[in-house]
Amino acid sequence: MSQQENGAIRLTLNGREVEAPKGRLLIDVAEEHGVFIPRFCYHPGMASVAVCRMCLVKVEGQNKLLPACATQVDDGMVVDTVEEDAVDAQRGMLEFLLINHPLDCPICDRAGECPLQDQTYKHGPGSTRYVEDKRKYEKALAISELVVLDRERCVLCWRCVRFSDEIAGDAFIQLVDRGAGTQILTFTDEPFDSYFSGNTIQICPVGALTSKPYRFVSRPWDLETAPSVCSYCSVGCPITNEQRAGKVVRCQALPNEEVNSFWICDKGRFGYHYLASEERLKTPLVRGAHDEFEATGWGAAIELLASKLKDARVGVIAGGHLTTEDAYAIGKLAKKVIKTPHVDSRLQDAGTPYERVRALAGVAGSTATFGDLDSAETIVWAGPDPKETLPVAFLRVRGAVMSGRKLIVVSARASSLDVFATEVIRTPAGGEAAALRSLTDRLTDDAVICWGPSSPGRAEDATADAAIALAAAGGRRLLVLPPHAGSQGMIDMGVLPMLDAGYKDSAETGMDTLAILEAAAAGELDVLLLFGADPIADFPDRDLARRALSSKVFTAVVEILPTESVALADVVLPAAAYAERDGTFTNLERRIQKLEALLPPPGSAMAPWRIAQRIAAALDEDWGWSDFHAVWADIKKNVTSHASVDAETLAPTRGVAGPEGGAYYDAPFLPDPGTNGSVVAGPGGQYPKGHRAGAPFQSGQNWPLSWELRSFEARQRPGFVPEATSGRLDDREGNRESPSEAEPAADADAGALQLYTGRFIYDSGAMVSRSAALLRLAKRPFVEMNSTDAARLGLAEGDLVTITSGDAAHDLELRLGDVGEGVVFVPYDQPGFKANELMTGTGRVVTVAKASAPVAAESGAQP
Repeated sequence: MSQQENGAIRLTLNGREVEAPKGRLLIDVAEEHGVFIPRFCYHPGMASVAVCRMCLVKVEGQNKLLPACATQVDDGMVVDTVEEDAVDAQRGMLEFLLINHPLDCPICDRAGECPLQDQTYKHGPGSTRYVEDKRKYEKALAISELVVLDRERCVLCWRCVRFSDEIAGDAFIQLVDRGAGTQILTFTDEPFDSYFSGNTIQICPVGALTSKPYRFVSRPWDLETAPSVCSYCSVGCPITNEQRAGKVVRCQALPNEEVNSFWICDKGRFGYHYLASEERLKTPLVRGAHDEFEATGWGAAIELLASKLKDARVGVIAGGHLTTEDAYAIGKLAKKVIKTPHVDSRLQDAGTPYERVRALAGVAGSTATFGDLDSAETIVWAGPDPKETLPVAFLRVRGAVMSGRKLIVVSARASSLDVFATEVIRTPAGGEAAALRSLTDRLTDDAVICWGPSSPGRAEDATADAAIALAAAGGRRLLVLPPHAGSQGMIDMGVLPMLDAGYKDSAETGMDTLAILEAAAAGELDVLLLFGADPIADFPDRDLARRALSSKVFTAVVEILPTESVALADVVLPAAAYAERDGTFTNLERRIQKLEALLPPPGSAMAPWRIAQRIAAALDEDWGWSDFHAVWADIKKNVTSHASVDAETLAPTRGVAGPEGGAYYDAPFLPDPGTNGSVVAGPGGQYPKGHRAGAPFQSGQNWPLSWELRSFEARQRPGFVPEATSGRLDDREGNRESPSEAEPAADADAGALQLYTGRFIYDSGAMVSRSAALLRLAKRPFVEMNSTDAARLGLAEGDLVTITSGDAAHDLELRLGDVGEGVVFVPYDQPGFKANELMTGTGRVVTVAKASAPVAAESGAQP
């Protein structure tokens, strides 16, 4: 609540008069003024429940102590947190909590960073009066592949239960039994199967929930920590990387109310193990006379590559996990040094017309922020399943809906959003654009349209145009959803065939990824440069990518790990990973956030922008960059959209990355220097106060109703369907409409259907597959269609079916699900199956027929 909305009030806190907005919680106001009130159950990212009674304080005029976490400040209030009765209550509560606590600090992972320890030392009794036996439970109970539960340590604060129910919406962990036997536990035979389970570890105020990968690895005082940004999806969650003995051993969420609130997904939390993989590329490699890689020095490798680049026909493809600085260097190398217009960064999202968004505000990217979701009357989602691809964006949308926003989901397949959407429009194959057009006159001007590529390999120009037109119709805001952490930075810096850095039209429009690979396969290119890109695994035409790299084209790859594309390269240049270098990521809102180096790169690996600079130098272009700051000085000088971004200090300005370096709407979102790379995201330059700055946590939430009442009211909406778990949805009809128009479907009677695909959070990608904690979490591949199409083809749930496209055929288990007419869905890149093998040319029609062999179980994968 802002002071402008509520007016300032004055209260007395421990004898000192302070000012605060009316209605703020006392526990927050006290902490903002340097008075820490002990607590266990309270967390600023969730609604208060006041169950631990640790924060009791004396308020003048009240005949009892009040919980500070559930008491709003009011004008003239007199509060005493150190009054004898309050102190005695805090001491007594800690004594009570320790009756059954095992006091096993020497072997508990939380020792040294445990709120129970800290508050016992400061506020608790010096000794105990209890000598009776303590409660006994089975210790170190693994409730998932990632989380270990020790019920003896639990103080029943409910934080984990409330997070799972209130924030994540997947109530896998609950309070069970009553009285003295009350305990935290998962349901019988059900693991803690949540994409967000690691957050319960971080918010647990004791050692009851601990990280299975981190158990007994380190003490907090042995850790060296650096702030960073998650390198997976384009949400851009702030994190800390923590290392011991030269290895990253833990990642945790850093709070930023405008981006991730307090949360990250388990992929971002546990997906760091690839950094220490023994397979890391550490030295340049060149293909020798016997067609085998030979290690060499940087000078020899760069000299060989430069000799091939001179007067050559060159195509450049960049991946989506590179930083903004890498993107600038790649674009500059391609377009200004090599002088090729054939450069693209759309690999998984091949062909997505991001440049068409410029019609809205002159920028090729979002005109909305996550904060706009909280104030919009209606959110329209026409993009990928966010729980699988943009997990924390899923939490943001879910939180907005639970706070009263309406949500309309347009998709050809059920997604995680359907279960709490106000309306679901399930489209037949190709019907998304028509469904969006049908909404034009139904939305208010404050609606936010969320659009991004949802099915790799499908042409989505019509859907993009419809989403852009829907946003433009009422001056509405558009949230663009590119897939990866570095995708928006690539767009900003002109790593596209039609745009230069700063969203300027290219002097010469080059070939896109598809055309580059076709040209390479046809022998029409001499050199193919791949920066962090693996076309064979990621491009939606595996056969074309393989033919392109197997042709006579000279291929150079900049990469951190061996990939299928690396195996076919002529030169391999080892790159530093995100935790090994300074830089920035630009998220899907176009927020710029800083990451800092924690470790040196392995061997002689270096940041991709340094590699691009060395290639340029070998071609007689001296950029003069010595470090990250030098790169940003060049960006400020030459990219008008980023001229106001002071990356040296990450200073806030009122200008955003607009077409001429100015603001195109009044919502600056540049980094705040006081938060080590946190960002600004509020009209008028209201900067969030995050824990990174050393300031207290603040929720910034206005909860008008209790969680129970909000949940009840949501369930009274017409067509509401109870929420499913882990993104697995059953058929549901109550809140679905059909669009008035759709593209022609394939001939379902003959078994021919339109192929849709999508990424899952855990797959067989190069980074995830080398992260030990996530290996066993990837689901087995399958084919999904609706029951009507399946019955027409004589198929049933669980059948082994053969899905065929051209010469490619695969046998997979059939699942019946909520997908549109004429649609067949397969996951994109799951263990043992590469969906891009079914994608050739521009056609995406497949046939499905019953196979003869039984379904074979795959070890190490979930069903």
